[in-house]
Amino acid sequence: MGENDAALRAGGRGLSDPWTDSVGVRPRTTERHITVHKRLVLAFAVSIVALLAVTMLAVLLSLRFDECGASAAPGADGGPAGFPARGGNASLPGSARRNHHAGGDSSQPEVGGEATPGTPSAQPPSEEEREQWQPWTQLRLSGHLKPLHYNLMLTAFMENFTFSGEVNVEIACRNATRYVVLHASRVAVEKVQVAEDRVAGAVPVAGFFLYPQTQVLVVVLNRTLDAQRNYNLKIIYNALIENELLGFFRSSYVLHGERRFLGVTQFSPTHARKAFPCFDEPIYKATFKISIKHQATYLSLSNMPVETSVFEEDGWVTDHFSQTPLMSTYYLAWAICNFTYKETTTKSGVAVSILNLNMFLDTVYTV
Repeated sequence: MGENDAALRAGGRGLSDPWTDSVGVRPRTTERHITVHKRLVLAFAVSIVALLAVTMLAVLLSLRFDECGASAAPGADGGPAGFPARGGNASLPGSARRNHHAGGDSSQPEVGGEATPGTPSAQPPSEEEREQWQPWTQLRLSGHLKPLHYNLMLTAFMENFTFSGEVNVEIACRNATRYVVLHASRVAVEKVQVAEDRVAGAVPVAGFFLYPQTQVLVVVLNRTLDAQRNYNLKIIYNALIENELLGFFRSSYVLHGERRFLGVTQFSPTHARKAFPCFDEPIYKATFKISIKHQATYLSLSNMPVETSVFEEDGWVTDHFSQTPLMSTYYLAWAICNFTYKETTTKSGVAVSILNLNMFLDTVYTV
């Protein structure tokens, strides 16, 4: 009876002394586990709070960055930030900033003159207007404007891998707007003009600026374009013939120990904007008429056959190509090279040309 009473007092309900001792240790082990669990829960809660704080800080910084980018603070010449100084081609080699033909070639703009009415020195829209709507911050174009036809004139300087261009875009205004927003990337815009027709005359341009975040050119007008009317947008610009496989880029090959260069295009899926300002989305289909001016030692190719070639006394030639069918910008292509070719005409009257590419079989193609 004495042993049983002692076991009961020890909480073992009649168990022997060894079992009583083991039962007595378990409460201390449970307390230690509870302490560890509390610490783990506390550490997890602290990590969740820290994660939330970092996320909120990242969101606030992102919003602040967007506001700073949209503000487009004036640059060194008074124009919007990120845009070249007046003249627009300060980053290009010196020979690309000259008027190659003093005779007044429209595709090679004179540098240093006033870029009116579309001068980049004009201020971007006010903060009040930005707060209402910022079409240039959207990933897709608004759809207020639709291109109908492009007339593109290019002058390629293969000696320093630069080119100048003039693009005239006939656009249809679907909804009234004060902003002309189209894609442009890695181009220096010299001048922008907007006109309705010969009777109504020019539409005053307050200014223009590039918005690199969405790769667009924004033209700010002094008045609203009327819906259901057509307008002509004229942009004079210049750019580099890039050393990469996108947009209008350069390549080279070696023939008989001599390195030769060529300029070709790769616009798919969204790289036509690197060669000329355009509505660079597949939904915007239009017709294209291309003219390419180059040295007579080269030949030019494009989607359509050459209509006429105009030779000049200083060793330059301008090829005017036929108008393309209705198509998206990424289908457009051109090349400037000195390949040889053979041409014949089929029985049905279709001209077929075969370029001589045998040089690539014995040489290394480099970029």
